[in-house]
Amino acid sequence: MVHVIQAVRTRRRSRPAIRAVLAVGLAALMASSVAACSGTSDTTGTSANAGATGSSAPGKVGGSLTVWVDAVRLPAAQAYAKAHPNVHLKIVTYDGDGNGATTLQAKIQLWNRTGNGWPDVIFSEQVNDPVWMAQKPFDFAAPVTGLIPASLLSQWPAPSTAQCTINGTQYCVQDNLAPVVLWVNKKLMDQFGYQVPTTWQQWAAIGQKVATEHPGYIIGTSGDSFSHWIYLWGNQCPLEQLQGSQLLINTADAHCTEMASLLDPLIKDGSLPPLSVFTPDFAKKYGGADDKVLMMPGPGWYGHDLFLATLHIPAGQMTTAMPLQWENETPITTGQVGGGPWIIARHSKNLATAADFVTWATTVFNPTGANARPGLPAYGPVAAQWLAGQATNPYYASDPTPALKAASSLIWKGWNIVTYPDQPVWSNTVVTGLVAGKSLSSLLPAFGSALGQAAQAAGYQVTK
Repeated sequence: MVHVIQAVRTRRRSRPAIRAVLAVGLAALMASSVAACSGTSDTTGTSANAGATGSSAPGKVGGSLTVWVDAVRLPAAQAYAKAHPNVHLKIVTYDGDGNGATTLQAKIQLWNRTGNGWPDVIFSEQVNDPVWMAQKPFDFAAPVTGLIPASLLSQWPAPSTAQCTINGTQYCVQDNLAPVVLWVNKKLMDQFGYQVPTTWQQWAAIGQKVATEHPGYIIGTSGDSFSHWIYLWGNQCPLEQLQGSQLLINTADAHCTEMASLLDPLIKDGSLPPLSVFTPDFAKKYGGADDKVLMMPGPGWYGHDLFLATLHIPAGQMTTAMPLQWENETPITTGQVGGGPWIIARHSKNLATAADFVTWATTVFNPTGANARPGLPAYGPVAAQWLAGQATNPYYASDPTPALKAASSLIWKGWNIVTYPDQPVWSNTVVTGLVAGKSLSSLLPAFGSALGQAAQAAGYQVTK
């Protein structure tokens, strides 16, 4: 039996949602408020994967388990309940800590103060959440080593495992990978006679032509709270670069300023509007059958979550191209927007079942067809199955998987995971300025200063 409870009103991900996934923190609700305002539902039956448990932790799988998930992970939790009738599963849906929210920090502080209320498992859209969850004063995350077999853990890509490893210990496993690629509307590109760009400079030149030849059409956006993950991370701008005990934040670096200079004319002429892709206004202006999205740099999950489910762009139009290169520089690097982790609570009184749930959700759960997972799974064998399915997905104008596969190994490693969320800083410092008509170049110094203040408040020694 499964009980589903809505603890915090969920928002569409911009992973977002990251994933918009990524604006201001929500105040935590008191436990009594959750019970008072939430509804429950019971689900019974069996799934196609019934009987497959992936059991790994010592001890018997069964009993009661409480998991916190975002709306996107809800089907996985419900499927686990159907496949494991011996587990009494309580599912709490919440905002996923997306957009730089601080929901989990506030809740864990409450649970630690009262000495109870901790869930057994949490999924977060926020890739940096395990970093602070594993450390004092929160001390929430349990090491996954020993709970999940090493033979399984070795099937996650090394960069994914690294993001879950704090001071040499692995505290989470990632649900998905979210490398940035170039999404292309093949129908419109062919209609307008444009060639798919391979460099940022070619992409920008098309944007300026579009503003003149086809006003109203766009080649991307600049108004999401994670836009810097797309443009600045991809161009190796050092905004979160750990160097020993120092954190380098340097918005004056050429990799930052050159990208800002490239984007400024596009923001000004309307081909790169400062709007979030998950706002109703964006969908109204650029979505639907008469969509105006010509191109868009963005993560792999944009295909399902944005173009299909949110903007309702018709089938047979969208596909992917390789991440853009800066002029002729090599190697090509890209950013990422996602990679949400599963975290097991060290407070759990049912670690065997908690580990079994996380294992099943990441290594077994793999619906196909219209119900396929929206993003590239992080677990290697499931990723291979998912990619094979997407290669023949009739929604896409052509096979989107070659670019997704290639981009997964091109994510720039100079952008480290830190304990504080940087998305609200971008939204409050940059997006508000862009909406007011300021240039990105003029806003970079204030952005760097605000990031430095957030880093120092989190205990980092900041250098420029």
